[in-house]
Amino acid sequence: MANKKKYNFKGLDELFGESVTDLVDKIQTNNKVEKEIVVLTEINKLTPNPYQPRKTFDDEQINELVESIKLHGIIQPIIINNNNEIVAGERRARAAKLAGLKEVPTVTLKLTNLQMEEFAIIENIQRVDLLDIEEAVAYKKLATNLKLKQEEIAARVGKSRSHIANIMRLLNLPEKIQEAMMQKKITMGQAKPLLTILNNKNLLEEIYNKIITTNLSAREVENLIKNALTITSDKQITSATKSPEIIATENMIMRKLGTKVIIDNKKFTIHYSSDNDLNRILEILNLIQED
Repeated sequence: MANKKKYNFKGLDELFGESVTDLVDKIQTNNKVEKEIVVLTEINKLTPNPYQPRKTFDDEQINELVESIKLHGIIQPIIINNNNEIVAGERRARAAKLAGLKEVPTVTLKLTNLQMEEFAIIENIQRVDLLDIEEAVAYKKLATNLKLKQEEIAARVGKSRSHIANIMRLLNLPEKIQEAMMQKKITMGQAKPLLTILNNKNLLEEIYNKIITTNLSAREVENLIKNALTITSDKQITSATKSPEIIATENMIMRKLGTKVIIDNKKFTIHYSSDNDLNRILEILNLIQED
């Protein structure tokens, strides 16, 4: 039998001052967990984690889990806090309720709100295939609510800092496009090229609509943007006062920084949406000094 993936919760161990990794690993790998810490809890008493980063649940996966629970029951206990809020295992709880179970096995952890939020975010990032935009939102919550730098987030979730930075760039897209990603109307591959035209709202809207209506591939989106930016006669695409070299430079810098950049009248302007976004840009430019 193939070995199951071991998850890295060392960052949480440090936060809690106790070994959460060993407990979670036992639960996730179905190893024996001490009987006295696993109890049956009425499923109607369980409430969702208010810090749950996942906003959408795949109906097909839930239905598959329902059938599995009907045959085998709940194998992995659901982790809850003292208020019966689900810390980890919301999909299992939803499926168990649909399967008609009245009680489910649970393990209770004593968590503060801050600990619960970090546990929920990291557990989801490491265990469930979040949508890219959901992952970006989760990282933003870690950065904003828990005051973590990108390097600290990377250490917590076991991913590279460059991965964290690239995913978080998606949050620079208009809310409408982010929502479309949440609803699986547009993929990461389709959305990423749009970051290069944030300073051209008309073109951005035009290409986004084409993605929605014709389901362009990621390569087709890239080519469409590239071709559009070379047509200097189109007023929606270029400005008559800018040379192709300036436009190319703007686009090159935007691809690097993942944000709107304007070069005009001998001025170089970099836009940012928040203090965290500014810090992200400064990190890319290696302008943040170590404490």
